[in-house]
Amino acid sequence: MKGKTLRLLLLGLALGFLAFVSVALLSDLSALLGYATAFAWWLMLPILALRAANWALRFAKWHFYLGVVGVRNISLKASGAVFLMGFPLAISPGKVAEALKSVLLQRLTGAPIAQTLPVVASERLSDGMAVLLLIAWSILSLAAHEYWSVVFMALGALLLGIVILQNRPLCLALLRWLSRLPLIGRAARSFRVFYESSYRIVQLPNLVFAVGLGTLANLLDGLGVYLILIGVGLPPTAETFFQALLVISLSVVAGALSGMPGSIGASDLTITGTLQHLIGLSLPQAGFVTLVARFVQLWFGVLVGAVVAWAARGLLLRESSHALERPEPHTALDHMPSAD
Repeated sequence: MKGKTLRLLLLGLALGFLAFVSVALLSDLSALLGYATAFAWWLMLPILALRAANWALRFAKWHFYLGVVGVRNISLKASGAVFLMGFPLAISPGKVAEALKSVLLQRLTGAPIAQTLPVVASERLSDGMAVLLLIAWSILSLAAHEYWSVVFMALGALLLGIVILQNRPLCLALLRWLSRLPLIGRAARSFRVFYESSYRIVQLPNLVFAVGLGTLANLLDGLGVYLILIGVGLPPTAETFFQALLVISLSVVAGALSGMPGSIGASDLTITGTLQHLIGLSLPQAGFVTLVARFVQLWFGVLVGAVVAWAARGLLLRESSHALERPEPHTALDHMPSAD
């Protein structure tokens, strides 16, 4: 497991380096250095502070989701450490290594992996819906109607998944059918726990709260890109803000659809292309903004998460050693009727 995860992370790092070099070469190194020299680097302080505030809101959503699925026997410190340790895992292909957060939670709380995996997945679901709301707001403000197709297609797919999850008769019938299959049937209980946690998460009050937090968090990312654009000379206007918000939000959608490690490549190209098409930046200027935005959006978190993973080893070991002394966490099955 450790060796495979390490290979996935090294692949993500290699692709990230390749994306950085590609953007730099395509943008003309001498021109990039010129923009770097002229950039108001003091703006990085509020930009990084906005990103940290984004993390705080996302952590609130993460810890709220843990409570929704019945995992309450974990301290805020340990929960925060697991959350931040997920940042480096996001550079794995399809972000599959993020599932290791559920493994850590199992060691810390005793909660089955199937119980907490929906929390990892639902972070993406609520962020996706939040980003689509911000894209719609930006489109209306900029009259950039050519982007509506992105909103409708992505929102349709998300809503379809939510509707299916909320159709209990359909999902329970599918679970009963799976339980009768020769090999898959052995994991019938895990499938049921996974479904019940997912069902709780997509209930309307929980979904509205999570999407609200996600909207605020991604709005802060838009403010960060807005400051980057001001730093390269764009005027501090409402139009610039909505352009920044649309750029970063489209990059999130493109990255999610690509399944690339850390959205590497897809998000970078989306930011560069949208800056050129929507705002009219030159390729070197768009490339510089892309490099700064992607450092803030991805690599800053990878660095912080790696530091937290090293620093929190003792805390997680202590929490894990005390896990057996705590009450067993409730699974979603404890309060649900049988599927039979």
